[in-house]
Amino acid sequence: MPTQLALAFDAVPVTCPVQQRYHAIAPCLAGTKTPEAQAQAINVGYSTVTRWLREFREKGMPGLFPATEYPREPYTPERAIVILIYAKCLVPKAGDRELARVVHTTTGHSLHNETVKALLKRYFFWQYPEFREAVRCPIPTEPEQQRLEMRRLKEQGWSEKHIAALLRCSPKTVNKWLRRLRQTEANLTLTLKSPSLWYQDQSRAPHQPARKVFFGAIHAVLELQKKYGYAGWFRIKGYLEKDYGIYLGSTAIKKIMALNRRIHLAPQRPVTVVEGRDPREGPPKSWLLHGLTACMLHRSSFRKRRHPASLQGRSSGWRKLPLLRLRVRQGLQVDYRGRIA
Repeated sequence: MPTQLALAFDAVPVTCPVQQRYHAIAPCLAGTKTPEAQAQAINVGYSTVTRWLREFREKGMPGLFPATEYPREPYTPERAIVILIYAKCLVPKAGDRELARVVHTTTGHSLHNETVKALLKRYFFWQYPEFREAVRCPIPTEPEQQRLEMRRLKEQGWSEKHIAALLRCSPKTVNKWLRRLRQTEANLTLTLKSPSLWYQDQSRAPHQPARKVFFGAIHAVLELQKKYGYAGWFRIKGYLEKDYGIYLGSTAIKKIMALNRRIHLAPQRPVTVVEGRDPREGPPKSWLLHGLTACMLHRSSFRKRRHPASLQGRSSGWRKLPLLRLRVRQGLQVDYRGRIA
């Protein structure tokens, strides 16, 4: 039997403040003294004795230890530590504040950024690439499920850059779908009618297409060309606006009409055949008349330069023009001076 157990209670040596407090409240626990009498006996305040009694009855011996010396249980729950290490393995470049935000959103336990730094320093195995490669984030295969996963990760506290790293996509893609989500949430009427349209693919067709001529307009122009034969673009444009309600410019209508004629659907324009003349025949009478007139005018102007003061030389050519025209009309051969050959 140990020597200490053989001694009486009052004979046990007091070696620490905790044992001293227990000996101070022992008579009160045994019921031999009241807290007031024991406080006067040991020269301690009444509130101190009652506090020791209350803490001993609630916690036992740990209640008598000082709060700074008694080894308390871990303050951070194990689930929060596991989530922290898991998130750090998925995104090693994530900051302490972002990881604290993710842990708080996931577990509901608030962590300080310095606490996160200390925990990551304590559990350092996340720094090894072999351990990080064994931890993977599940990525949905369907595009719509991936966009819903973007929203869930954003609600957890991840940034757009790290969401792209988790889902292995471009940051521009994440920004586009999260921006569309914010726009949908901002528009309350659209959210109430169709709240799940933001993650669905939308049509990429332009609202105002650059092409203004379609097959319907080409067919309408073709029908008008067949109906009105060789009508020009101006008439076709009028009938097109009146009958079909299609408004096109003159250049577009000309190109459509030329296209219809080129593929042999519309009637072709008549081709004028120019008959060749016998090279031995003389020039036409009209050519002869104009040639002689020019010759007479040239001669009169030449006389004008030689005799500027002579009215006879200036007007002699003009006086012979009516007679020259008459002789040409009668079919007579006339030389360059207007005389009958």
